[in-house]
Amino acid sequence: LNNNFLIIYNNILCTFDHTSVCFFIDLVVVFRTHLSHLMPTALNNIRGDKDVNTSKICETSCGDEISSSKRDDDIIDKMLSSSRRTDSGELPVLTGRLSLKHVRLSVDDDSTRAVRDTLESKVIANPNVENGPSDNGTTKNAMVVELGEDEYKVKSGCPVMNQNTVVEDGILRSLSRESSIAIAKLDSQGRFDTFSNLTLTWTKINVSADVTTGCFSKKVISEKRILKGVNGIVEPGQFVAIMGASGAGKTTLLNTLAFRNEAKLKVSGSIKANGLDITKSQLKLISSYVQQEDCFIGTLTVKEVMMFHANLRMDRSYNRKEKEKRVDAVLNKLGLTKVKDSLCGYPGGLIRGISGGERKRLSVATEMLMDPPLLFIDEPTSGLDSFMAESIVKLIGKLASANRTILCTIHQPTSEVFALFDRVCLMAEGQVAYLGKSEDCLEHFNKAGFPCPKNFNPADHYIFTLAIRPGSEDKCRQRCKELTEYYESSQDYEAVRRRIREVEFEQDKKDINLSRNRIQSSPIQQCFSNFKRSFFNTVRNPSYTRMRLAQQLVIGLLAGLVYFKIKDDAEELQNKSGALFFLVTSFTFGNIFIQANTIPLELPVVKREYQNGMYSTLPYLISKVFCEFPFIILLPLLQMAICYFMIGLRNTAEAFFISVAACVGVSFAATGLGLFISAWAGDVRIASAMAAPLIMPFFLFGGLFQNSKSARVYGYPFKYASWFRYGFNMLIINEYKGTANETKILAHFDLKENHLWWPNFAALFIIGGVGIILAWSCLICRVRR
Repeated sequence: LNNNFLIIYNNILCTFDHTSVCFFIDLVVVFRTHLSHLMPTALNNIRGDKDVNTSKICETSCGDEISSSKRDDDIIDKMLSSSRRTDSGELPVLTGRLSLKHVRLSVDDDSTRAVRDTLESKVIANPNVENGPSDNGTTKNAMVVELGEDEYKVKSGCPVMNQNTVVEDGILRSLSRESSIAIAKLDSQGRFDTFSNLTLTWTKINVSADVTTGCFSKKVISEKRILKGVNGIVEPGQFVAIMGASGAGKTTLLNTLAFRNEAKLKVSGSIKANGLDITKSQLKLISSYVQQEDCFIGTLTVKEVMMFHANLRMDRSYNRKEKEKRVDAVLNKLGLTKVKDSLCGYPGGLIRGISGGERKRLSVATEMLMDPPLLFIDEPTSGLDSFMAESIVKLIGKLASANRTILCTIHQPTSEVFALFDRVCLMAEGQVAYLGKSEDCLEHFNKAGFPCPKNFNPADHYIFTLAIRPGSEDKCRQRCKELTEYYESSQDYEAVRRRIREVEFEQDKKDINLSRNRIQSSPIQQCFSNFKRSFFNTVRNPSYTRMRLAQQLVIGLLAGLVYFKIKDDAEELQNKSGALFFLVTSFTFGNIFIQANTIPLELPVVKREYQNGMYSTLPYLISKVFCEFPFIILLPLLQMAICYFMIGLRNTAEAFFISVAACVGVSFAATGLGLFISAWAGDVRIASAMAAPLIMPFFLFGGLFQNSKSARVYGYPFKYASWFRYGFNMLIINEYKGTANETKILAHFDLKENHLWWPNFAALFIIGGVGIILAWSCLICRVRR
């Protein structure tokens, strides 16, 4: 045998949640170096506590298949005792072609085959190989193992990852908590997304807000400090809970670390990822945030919500089949497969849907689609019973064990839930009273002079001790001060500061990949996905459609009965002008008040999805308008078909369709203005209260109550921006065009025959477009707060 070739036969155990299926994947790796050049850490990881299969040492060349193997622990012992790095400290280059004949399934059923289908792409590469990095940042000759139908094939030019790895849910993950080696996932077409093991550190975080008391001359603005010099760290594989009494600053700390809700706050301090200063836009690329409120469109199913997120958040290079496979894998991991076709529903609403625990898991699932290395979770147990709260926290703990960095706030956990946290951060009056292992917290409080009573929930004891009780505020604040000062003089605090310094100086700062765009999907994809969601929301809410149809039917009948068969006499002009203005008014109020409620109802969902970088506000608004077009066109046609001939308007097809066109223009203008009011108000009640006062000035200058010639100069803005006026003018011109009284009547209203389409019809669409642009501007301000 040639001593320049050594074969290491390695077993990697993958345990998949909910199926308890174990895969033993036998990887044969050819090291093209002498035995003494092997890496001790990698061999120790191979050795572990498991049985190790080794294959015969045989002569082979790059590209040959290797299939012979036997169990031989003595060979592993020999390798462990003789292995070391090269003199230069570099690791050997991996090459070769590997057989997949040794893959063994412990159970052969549909679930195991489904899990194997997720093992489509793997990456194994050595950092610091002899040839060094290439110009594009990847490593030359680094080995990439891609699972195909029958064999592993060797590729090169892939970003590197740590050797200390395991396979979990079809994704290679690093076990090392001391490094930030990039993990690259290669798909079947050679594309990859890169994430890092991420250590988040924060030092001297101060947050304050201006508080205003009094008014006018007695107005006083004072500064309230919310966070005071907070330091901390959370590392890969850790599940850290921020706890404290109400007003302690736990939610403010979480939002500050995630760069959220900072509009009215003064924030100072340093936030770093892997020892590198990071900005808000950069953090969004490598983290996800699960809000306390579970915001979903209730008329969508669980899988449709997940596919909506997958289409807008996953890389454009993934096709639909790959996205569906990823969605199914996440749903299975989070136990949502059985409800994937159920509607999300609205809590306490007309549409019943999934339970509260399932909604919380769905919130986590939408953020886990991108497999972020850093996850912020705000109150994961809010609104859940103790059993469901424990289940959710266990689930999050399993996510953390996959080498993710997870930071959450929690209000008052049970003792069972508290025991599931790796570390806790106790807040008191905006300062840290303890940050360390959860099992060491009791001893810390005992040494500080606040022992926990026997048979008492430790979490309750910590919160009661750190709470500010009414009537004894000074005493409670003094106790909190003693605890925070004791912590700052403890070994736990020194350990945190020492670890922060180590991370800042020792971590590999080059491994955070911030090159991808904030929004992954194209504008067309954003419009299409939002339109599809809005369409489903309308179709699956038939009462909304029936209500709008009934509204037009009733108004059409009312107009037809009140103005039934207007006679050609002296009162004709007054009656017909009243009927035509009533039609304009009905389409205005009907559309504005309906649209005024649209954005406030969906604003929490839109704000969350915008902050997650799923889409921008303009595609969302465009999709809403396109979804309204069937109503904008069909509802005027229905109403005019009922009342037009009942009123006795000009009996020609051309005149009828011109009247319909005028009503369509008015509906479009009202829709745009309704969206503007909706986005400006941001609340259903405020929007409804604002709509009528905003409409009335334009209503008065509509051309019926005041002749346009009599308008004062200060009324010109309302006159020329009144969609009532343009719609009414268009109907008047259409009705008296070609009649004996045409010249006289048009002169009365200061109109001309050639004004039918321009400026009247065009002005309606211009006003609607301006309303949409104003709505877009207001919506941008709303979602960025």
